[in-house]
Amino acid sequence: MVYKSFLPSPQLSAIVRNYTIIRFQFDIHQSVPAKPRAPKPEQKIVFYIKGSVNQYNVETGGVLTPPPVAVFTHQLDRKNIQVSPEFFALIIFLQPGALHRMIRLPVSELLQEYCCDAELFFGTEVRFVSEQLAEADSLSDMVAIAEQFMLAKCKQLEIQASVDTVATELLSDPTCFSLDWVAEQACLSTKQFRRKFTQRIGMSPKLFSRLSRFNHAYRYKLTHPDTQWSSIAQEFSYTDYHHMEKEFKQFTGLTPQEWFKAELSAPERILKLR
Repeated sequence: MVYKSFLPSPQLSAIVRNYTIIRFQFDIHQSVPAKPRAPKPEQKIVFYIKGSVNQYNVETGGVLTPPPVAVFTHQLDRKNIQVSPEFFALIIFLQPGALHRMIRLPVSELLQEYCCDAELFFGTEVRFVSEQLAEADSLSDMVAIAEQFMLAKCKQLEIQASVDTVATELLSDPTCFSLDWVAEQACLSTKQFRRKFTQRIGMSPKLFSRLSRFNHAYRYKLTHPDTQWSSIAQEFSYTDYHHMEKEFKQFTGLTPQEWFKAELSAPERILKLR
């Protein structure tokens, strides 16, 4: 069983954040706990190699069953992920703006389609790649296969835009967000920056920054469980705990502590893979 991330080669570092391989198996007679998944400012290509997955929208009750190879845009609502007892997948997490550069379409137009069949953008080649991944002898072989796929798809991409660079910085450190400041970094007016950011990244810069900060805050708690929530609020530049709590409730419907406990029930944490 494994839950492991790998950095891309230098040639792809502006396109790929990391490759993550997930493989686990519960007893076939055992009920696999659902994974609660908060909204996230991320885009990815997922190869489902073995097992099945259903995503349940907590608010609407709708169910999504992704295709065997799927492209995901930003998740804007909370979901519960239910997988089969045996599960195996490789995820290519993309840098901000990379999906726009690869498919040459405004990502904002895809927001109504949180999950799309990868064949729509990359053709039936993804089936062959998926078969190669299933037959790979090692994790490093799987990463090499994913690298070759991405290198082939990224040969003639447009140059990375300044908006993409700013979004990458916000994903790493969202605590100092100021629309005027980030627009200045991109050498654009605030109006131009907001329009280009939404077109290339898929959401407004303010929402992107809020989601990034929220994810940083709860992941920090997962790795520093003894830290008080009030200290985490201060660490990530929330006005105070109540400001942070409001964000958590908006994105998950739960308080910070309730969400922390829900995260601990995820399959990979029960199996101590993370």
